[in-house]
Amino acid sequence: MSPHQLKQGYTPSLNSMFSPLDSSMSMMSLGSDTLLFDSRAGGSGSMLYPREALPVQSAPVGYGMYGMQQAPPPQHQQQQQQFHHQRPSPNNRPPLPHPPNQQPQYHYQQQGQQDTVPTLKTVSLPRDCLPRFLSIAKVNTSLNKETCGLLLGRDKGNRYVVTTLLVPKQHATSDTCTMDEEELVMQFTEERNLITLGWIHTHPSQSCFMSSVDLHTHSGFQRMLPESFAVVCAPKFNPNFGIFRLTDPPGLKTVLDCKAKEAFHPHPDVPIYTDADKGHVQMRDLPLEIVDIR
Repeated sequence: MSPHQLKQGYTPSLNSMFSPLDSSMSMMSLGSDTLLFDSRAGGSGSMLYPREALPVQSAPVGYGMYGMQQAPPPQHQQQQQQFHHQRPSPNNRPPLPHPPNQQPQYHYQQQGQQDTVPTLKTVSLPRDCLPRFLSIAKVNTSLNKETCGLLLGRDKGNRYVVTTLLVPKQHATSDTCTMDEEELVMQFTEERNLITLGWIHTHPSQSCFMSSVDLHTHSGFQRMLPESFAVVCAPKFNPNFGIFRLTDPPGLKTVLDCKAKEAFHPHPDVPIYTDADKGHVQMRDLPLEIVDIR
């Protein structure tokens, strides 16, 4: 694991590609076993690996070493969707995504003699989403600027399916990305009856990890929809992508209760976030619509 991951409470799931060793190494010195795309030939996303070389996601295994133990959340609050990959002020807590049209469904499983506990619904993510997003972000990456997008989809009853990658109007720096004109996103999701299932962004010159800014951004998404996930793409490092979520408990509450005023800051030494692609998020060969409204 990288120092950044350790500092922000990352806990790898079983069979995680982020080993306990330092993974924030230049991809020039490592093999392709943990690469989704190869940027060594002409820039990020310019040479894609064949489909058989892409990582195969494991079947749902619960939640790594930390099981879901919370009660179902209260009914969704009708709050306007905002997406700021930038640390909000203390009086303006992390923005929330547009809530789903219905209460998330929980599936229960008996664990020996213990009480039943909720588990997450599976989220199917099109396998082409990440390399295609990197192609879109290529210009910004070359300028050392982040690029962000929203992963939208539908509730299929027993699972969620990502159907659309929306790239909103935005402005960015080397370590932040903020969406502009949120009303356009609201209009798009409402007209198509889509749910915000997750978000994706690049680290153009840093390794693959969730910064404190990322954690606070994601806490708003996951508070509204427990299945929400965050994708980080780091084209200059190996592994060069990661799919994450906050642990719950204790990560989600830890971040929501955080009172730090600085944008980038450490969090308590507890398991705050972990892999989602080794649990409820699974990459599949599915169609993907890409809408770029920048």
